[in-house]
Amino acid sequence: MADSIPKSKWERGLCIGKTATRLGGKALGYLSRKPFQTPGERIEGRKALDRDAAALLFQGLGLLRGTALKAAQLFSLETDLLPPEITEELQKSCHQAPPINRALARKIVANALGKPPEELFREFNGQAFAAASLGQVHRAVAWDGQELAVKLQYPGIRESIESDMQLLRSATWPLPDRRLLAPVFEEIEARLLEEVDYLREQENMAFFREGLLQEPVLMPECRKDLSSGTVLAAEYLDGAPLLEWLETGPDQGQRDHVAQTLQDFFVSGLYRLHGIHADPNPGNFLVLPDLAVGVVDFGCVKHFDPHFVALYSKLAATALKGGRKEYLSLLAGFQSNAAPVSAEIEQLLVEELQATGQWISRLYREKTFDFRENPDFIPAGKRRMSEALKMRQYMDINPHFLFLHRTRYGLLRLFERMGARVSFRNPYEYME
Repeated sequence: MADSIPKSKWERGLCIGKTATRLGGKALGYLSRKPFQTPGERIEGRKALDRDAAALLFQGLGLLRGTALKAAQLFSLETDLLPPEITEELQKSCHQAPPINRALARKIVANALGKPPEELFREFNGQAFAAASLGQVHRAVAWDGQELAVKLQYPGIRESIESDMQLLRSATWPLPDRRLLAPVFEEIEARLLEEVDYLREQENMAFFREGLLQEPVLMPECRKDLSSGTVLAAEYLDGAPLLEWLETGPDQGQRDHVAQTLQDFFVSGLYRLHGIHADPNPGNFLVLPDLAVGVVDFGCVKHFDPHFVALYSKLAATALKGGRKEYLSLLAGFQSNAAPVSAEIEQLLVEELQATGQWISRLYREKTFDFRENPDFIPAGKRRMSEALKMRQYMDINPHFLFLHRTRYGLLRLFERMGARVSFRNPYEYME
């Protein structure tokens, strides 16, 4: 159990530097052996290198928490650009980061709310039941008897964001495809600044509860009297994190039900509220015994203007039936400041958008899409994501589109992991 978190730029830089040095050493070892290995040994050697690199990353970034660990989480859940050996290890950051100790947790509460937890709560468990990149969560009982989940933000997180982002650019240098990760860094920094603002998260929780409270989705109510900018108390939802629930062996019908609930929640938020819960981390979805789904952690919520949402709603129909004219219209609409390009580049962009459209259209061709029977769907999406990143040099895509696309892709990856059958047709996009 960690007793302290490196706070100064020097301390955090030293930690990252050690991690980068160890990563580099592993890479050099692999390269030195490579000329003397058979093709099969090289493949296995690369997989071993990726596993070792992931373990080192999680170990080093876990000590820092904050920006560093959250970035690892976002890389593993959103970009899908890392090898599976690295992704599997980094997914531990979803809800298994090393927790801080009881004394520091008590100090965080006292500093944020003016009193120690034993005065504020009837019961407060000093041992966190969930620890993630930016904070950890404790069970508590309010004096009125309400069971609560109390999220504590790690000290010094906000102050470390800018310096950590620079450190991470250095730390990820030994990783494969590091150049493809570069466009993600700016968005990560913006998201982190939002997620460490617990007052904003309280507003997000109220926004979704008031506008989208619907069965079988449960969203906790915030206790503002026991919350601050760095402590957030909300009603406790007694459910299992999605991946833990999957390990219990739910049947096909149960998996389908939960996946459809998540899909419907996403669509309803986008088209009814023009906003989405934008962190498809499986630790943020809790499955209750009656198969209701609890959605937690509203630190990352994205709002869209009505014009953008109306434009996005045309994507499915265009993917299924559109021609070059319709794709060019979408392309122009999804660009922030479209600069003139040559006819050759325009053709490349249209072809790329059409290829992405063909991939998306597979979800809508039948009433229900079976992820078990389409094992090539997510790998094909991974290729589309990589190609889209390469095309960014020719166009200024609206960041709303990139954000929404990656969030939706994160959900699709969850559905694949669940082996679910999901209906994507809806009255906002496509119903035929």
